[in-house]
Amino acid sequence: MLKFLLLLCFAIVILALWMTVRKIVITQRYAAKFHQAKAPLKKPSVSEQQPEREIELESCIVDEYEQQLFDDIAALFFQQDHIVKSAEAAVELQEKILQKMPVTSKTQIRHLDLDEHSIYWSFYDQSLEYYMGKYGMFYTHVDRFGAEHKKEICYSQAS
Repeated sequence: MLKFLLLLCFAIVILALWMTVRKIVITQRYAAKFHQAKAPLKKPSVSEQQPEREIELESCIVDEYEQQLFDDIAALFFQQDHIVKSAEAAVELQEKILQKMPVTSKTQIRHLDLDEHSIYWSFYDQSLEYYMGKYGMFYTHVDRFGAEHKKEICYSQAS
């Protein structure tokens, strides 16, 4: 009887091992098929690749009269003292100046703390910035030759 029980336990252990091994093999086969289907195609490394084409630098041809127009508008802007006290006035000034500038000009407006406003216009390498703050107005312009022009109007501190 003891031999029969030992033989039965041995058979159960062998059966359990066989089922475990079979399950592991099935899982590995499924995983291999699944990963093979999901794995991207192997591409050559960057160092092995031949350059397909040269990277072309985009060069823009800008008409001189547009550059001159931007500089002239900036000069007129410097001659006038614009006072911006609200966000609506800043947007209005931004639109008014942008209408006069070349078509491809870009603009950005920032509303800062303490009712300060900064308006920035750009045209390729040229820029014009207007800052209206608590302590005064500041103008900065970079012309088509790369020269920077500044104008500051500081308010006196009244205590």
